[in-house]
Amino acid sequence: MMKLTPNLRILLFGFTSFLLTVSTADAQAPDPSDLAQEIDSVLALDEELVLQAAYDLTRSYIRAEDPLAVHRMFDSITDAPAIELSSNLNFAPFYLRKGDTKNSLALRKRSLELAEMVENDPKIFDALMSLSSHYINVAKADSAALYTNRAEAVLVRNKDRFYDSYEMVYRMRADIAHILGNYKQQGEYLEKAWEVIADNPNHPRRGFLLFLITDFFRQTDDLDKLAYFTEELSAYYKEKTINTPDFHLPIDQIFLGDYSDKAVANLERIVRKSDSLNNFNALSVCTIALSRAYLKNGEPEKAIPYLKNAIKRLKDANYLYSNTGERQMLREIYLATDNYKGAYAILMDQKIMEDSLRNSEILSKIADYEVKYQTQQKELELQQTAANKKILTSLLWAGGIVLLLVLYFLYKNRQKNKKLAKQKQLLETTLDEKNVLLKEIHHRVKNSFQIVSSLLYLQSESIDDKEAQLAIKEAQNRVRSMVLIHQKLYNKDQLVGINTKEYFEDLTRDIFESHQFSNKPIRYATDIKPMVLDIETITPIGLILNELITNVLKHAFPEVDDQSEMQLRFDKKGDALVLELQDNGQGMPEEVAESSFGIKLMKALSKKLKADLTFKPGPKQGTLASLEITKFNLLG
Repeated sequence: MMKLTPNLRILLFGFTSFLLTVSTADAQAPDPSDLAQEIDSVLALDEELVLQAAYDLTRSYIRAEDPLAVHRMFDSITDAPAIELSSNLNFAPFYLRKGDTKNSLALRKRSLELAEMVENDPKIFDALMSLSSHYINVAKADSAALYTNRAEAVLVRNKDRFYDSYEMVYRMRADIAHILGNYKQQGEYLEKAWEVIADNPNHPRRGFLLFLITDFFRQTDDLDKLAYFTEELSAYYKEKTINTPDFHLPIDQIFLGDYSDKAVANLERIVRKSDSLNNFNALSVCTIALSRAYLKNGEPEKAIPYLKNAIKRLKDANYLYSNTGERQMLREIYLATDNYKGAYAILMDQKIMEDSLRNSEILSKIADYEVKYQTQQKELELQQTAANKKILTSLLWAGGIVLLLVLYFLYKNRQKNKKLAKQKQLLETTLDEKNVLLKEIHHRVKNSFQIVSSLLYLQSESIDDKEAQLAIKEAQNRVRSMVLIHQKLYNKDQLVGINTKEYFEDLTRDIFESHQFSNKPIRYATDIKPMVLDIETITPIGLILNELITNVLKHAFPEVDDQSEMQLRFDKKGDALVLELQDNGQGMPEEVAESSFGIKLMKALSKKLKADLTFKPGPKQGTLASLEITKFNLLG
């Protein structure tokens, strides 16, 4: 590394102190009413001036004591796109600095939405670069490349309108190459970025870029280019002094020539201050500089706590990109102290953190560190060999005992499985026998009901009284509804439940075929949700349905015509089953005969089902009977 003159060293230390002073000088937090007036003034400007004025206004508060509070203040005062866009762009980095990657990313994405909404290419470019910067800091090269490509497309679209901005694109590409471990390409992109602004001595990022390039060639030991860019950086500082951009990083590690106690103490102070301010860029750079000073002074062990703290702080804040330098430096420190185990461990940790992006580079170093670590441990391993043999013998005996126990339990388990298989077969046989018996019971119940129905029919044939005949026929229909249930149970494999669609449709058809009171048939339609109900639920519903349909056939239509119709609906609504029967007949009388047997029967059955049975006029004419059931057992 080139050696600096004493004057340049003094200039550099003076400037570093100035940088720290500037970075720690907090701006006064704005008064909400004053800030509201400033915002109103910006929004009152001509349309072409608003965006830049909004950006300048929000940026003037980034050095407030609590930048996030200021951002929230902007957000609470107005939702004007220009203010929100500029506020998000300027304050999003502070969320990342606090480790809040979620809000950092959300604000940057919202900035892009707003920039595209106002159709402003410079702000679209800024938002895309902000997103790329976010993903670089969290070491997501693919996402960073995506937004960098989109940003370059904006530049291409605008041709030479803001050519200097290519410097940012090339710098981002250099950072992406660094994440991927392609250091040759990283250097090429940094030099391309320099070519863009080399002839512009007043470019706002000139000093920052020179710092990056000089640091890169120092790390890659390219002495010719290091000498050239060091001179450029020195000239920049001599000319700019306090006008250097406020976001520039301290650069002690590039120029530091002597490692006196005073220089080291100054670096220690900067590291502590950067840490307390969550200034992660400065913390990263100065921790490495301090560690190198300790290494040069022959005190490498003093650097370890500083490096470990920086690694933890950057990791907690998700600053993964900046975290690699500290790890590399810590490996150097471990190697200098012959701690090959530590060097191997930190390299393995870095390999995991970078998600195999640099496998070819890291694996060779891992192998080297592993060999050195194994050599260091060989003597200890030899001393432990005798003890290990004893342990191995004990383990073999224990393993043999465990194996015998496992075999014994496997044998017992096999015997148990055989017993369970026999029991299963017996249960299946018993179940089949029970199913046969149950089907036979249903068959016999059906036959018994059929006999009762037949007896009722014979009885009705011998009675001349029409009222008595009608009463017997109604009883016969009630019995038939239960016959139908047991018939279906007998004919199906499922012996405990009835399909509502099949049963209600068959029951309705049977009632209509056997119980018409007019020569002209009444039309009917059904809309029944298929579901399986147990016999305790379906039986009372079937009896109620029988009564309702019979009432329609008997009373709804004094004269049946082509328009006479009945509709049956059944469905599950919420926690209840709902049965609805609607006709377009003459409607219910104002007073229903509560003493009739049919009404009493339906009310008794409704009570069993915890159901609510209501009658009301239909939408146009006729009657709508509704049964809302809350107690039921749904099987499928």
